[in-house]
Amino acid sequence: MEKTGTPANARDTSGHASKKGITRRQFLTYTLGGTGAFIATTMLTPLVAFAVDPLRREGGGGALSPTTWRVSDFNESLPTHVTYNQHIDDAWNSHDVPNDVYVIVYQNKLMIMSHVCTHLGCHVDGSFTNTAQTISGPAQYDSNGQKYWFHCPCHGSVYNNYGVNSPSSPAPTPLDIYEYQIVNGYVHVGRNISRTDSTWDVNPNPTIA
Repeated sequence: MEKTGTPANARDTSGHASKKGITRRQFLTYTLGGTGAFIATTMLTPLVAFAVDPLRREGGGGALSPTTWRVSDFNESLPTHVTYNQHIDDAWNSHDVPNDVYVIVYQNKLMIMSHVCTHLGCHVDGSFTNTAQTISGPAQYDSNGQKYWFHCPCHGSVYNNYGVNSPSSPAPTPLDIYEYQIVNGYVHVGRNISRTDSTWDVNPNPTIA
């Protein structure tokens, strides 16, 4: 009796093998798609790095950076806005860049606060009016009517004079503070230290007495 069926190596009516493989169109699609993804990644990476640079650069300080500040330049009442050249030494940079911070004395230590808002990295302003002194700029209030020292012009975050964020602010944490040492009577500034709402007053720096 003659067996019927289709041999494994039979060809279809179009003359092509029945076993399927990648077609030329699929090959071109995969190749062009992969090339496009590579180019997009190459173009977007620098843009993303630029966007987050204020927050990334804050952690880039390596060695201590000398300043011209003395402890007597600061007080316990209001933050003082000062500038210095911060030394950046990381995988991308090794040079000095201008930086500005706000300094107040708290618990016999300097609290050197970053100007970078912890929400999205904008530059905060310090302005506040009290009974003893008027600082340039309007007083800032949160949604509960409480007066605050720092104000972020980008998204409205406010912080008190110790850099602690208002509960109603977009900012999730207090302003960072910096490590420091007193060398021959002058303040030398190191890396920044992140804080939380519960650890805002934890300051590992030396006393200034």
